[in-house]
Amino acid sequence: MPIINTYNLFLSSLNRTAGTSDNFRLQLFRPIALTSPNNWFTVRVGSCEVPYVFKLINNTNNVIQFEFIRSGIITSSTITIAPGNYNILQLLDEFKTKLISQIQTLRSYTAPLEFTYDRSTGHATFSIVGTDSTATSITINNNSSVFMKCLGMIANFTFSYSTPSVRLDATSVQNVNVFQNPAIYVRSESLIQTQNVEALVGTQSELSDILAKIQVNVIPQTMIQWVNPTDLKLEITNKNIDEINLYLGSSTSYVLDLGNLDWAIRLTFEEHTDDIGDKDIAINMSRGVDPYLKDLMTQRESIVSNLDQLKQKLIPNKKDDKEREGKANKSESKERSSKGNS
Repeated sequence: MPIINTYNLFLSSLNRTAGTSDNFRLQLFRPIALTSPNNWFTVRVGSCEVPYVFKLINNTNNVIQFEFIRSGIITSSTITIAPGNYNILQLLDEFKTKLISQIQTLRSYTAPLEFTYDRSTGHATFSIVGTDSTATSITINNNSSVFMKCLGMIANFTFSYSTPSVRLDATSVQNVNVFQNPAIYVRSESLIQTQNVEALVGTQSELSDILAKIQVNVIPQTMIQWVNPTDLKLEITNKNIDEINLYLGSSTSYVLDLGNLDWAIRLTFEEHTDDIGDKDIAINMSRGVDPYLKDLMTQRESIVSNLDQLKQKLIPNKKDDKEREGKANKSESKERSSKGNS
């Protein structure tokens, strides 16, 4: 379909009019609108730069529920894992430290925990290495799917002992995975799509608000610099665009915390039409949005009209001058010819 208008927007969350750096709104200085109600817009993310400061373990998934039983007494509680991007050994150490500390606080018992990782299998093992004969068990609840995937678990798991020689360990049922964000997603609540579907964070498919999927190929604390490798365009239903919402999400969450650091993006809007006779328009702006500019355009049209009228008056006069000049030249030639003959 013919493209009759193209608009490139270079935006930064630094200049937002509302929101946070990772979920913001920006009011456009010059709104863009369709030149015909039968036309439509497409949008394309050309490039973006995002600081890699977001964390896999964060305040949306780092509170872990557990149940501790010793001597038949049940204690339910939680621990909070410090936000961060961990390797598996670091995460197991953080998990063990927080669990021992909380059990000590609640029951005055120092749990002899042992958490290990087998590189050959990719699985972790969880044990209580008891030295007495008091039945003791710990159950970790599956209230954080991100954390459980880090440990290679998919459901509640229990590890226990009843005597020093009778112990029940818990081992990962699948490979541990502490890198669950291979990509981040640029989303928009204001640029409305009706044809695209996603099934990423939620358990069911739903209408998508994703504008671009950006692969994360750098290490934390560096800058993700991404250029769209394809000509992916998304059709949107907006007829008029005067404010844009942009927010970032990950493979595991609709939220991506940048710690108030800013990011930048280039968007390209194209207006399409079914009418190949439509003419391109240099400036597409809603009437009445800028009265000053509208007044200048009106004055310009008036001046151009006056100049055209003056031009039409001057052109005939120039023709008359040329005709008179031609007649005079002919007259002079005849006079010279007469004198020569005499």
